[in-house]
Amino acid sequence: MPHEPAGLPHAASAASFARVLTGPNRSFAAANLHEWIKELTGAGYGSAERWIRPPAHDQHALEVTDRDQQVIARVEYGAGWSTRTAIGPGRGARWWAVCTGLMPTGLILAAARAGEAGDLESPCAVERLEAAGWAQAASKPATDTDSAFATWTPPDQSDATRAALRASHGPDEGWAIYRLDLPTRPIITAALTTPPGIIAALALTDPDTEPKTV
Repeated sequence: MPHEPAGLPHAASAASFARVLTGPNRSFAAANLHEWIKELTGAGYGSAERWIRPPAHDQHALEVTDRDQQVIARVEYGAGWSTRTAIGPGRGARWWAVCTGLMPTGLILAAARAGEAGDLESPCAVERLEAAGWAQAASKPATDTDSAFATWTPPDQSDATRAALRASHGPDEGWAIYRLDLPTRPIITAALTTPPGIIAALALTDPDTEPKTV
């Protein structure tokens, strides 16, 4: 029997994904998307009660949320458009984090737990990174036409797999979390209003060891 998570806004089988995806690897992409949904629903996620925004033409979207509705996870997929993942608040403050491809479910589960704390002062994320041993690299000074950049890297950067960059103002305002240790090597971008615990979870969590339960 194909896995059909109950209560989702439309069928979430691998076959249903494959019908709307295009390209030579659509069967592989559909299987990955199906497994991603299975992992989240197996961890207690169910259908979200609202849309963040409607999908674009030829796009489809699924949204699921944890039991406490702390974090909504949204995946957009379809013909002629790269699959991407976004997470945002189930209620309350406005924030977002997004990446191309499928954000590992381990990061989403860790973000949902961090969302329970909910402090919205994003600079506090710096304290969490530094408490984990991350150090700030040389920063770029702010000018009238430039963003003020600051970058943090883990204590052991022999392979340079991770970094977290914060632009405090300007056109690139927000966070950029580099995760070259993940299969698709996504850059996760996030708003400055994203809770610091969630920024830390996205930067620090090892999804291979993250339990798939909430």
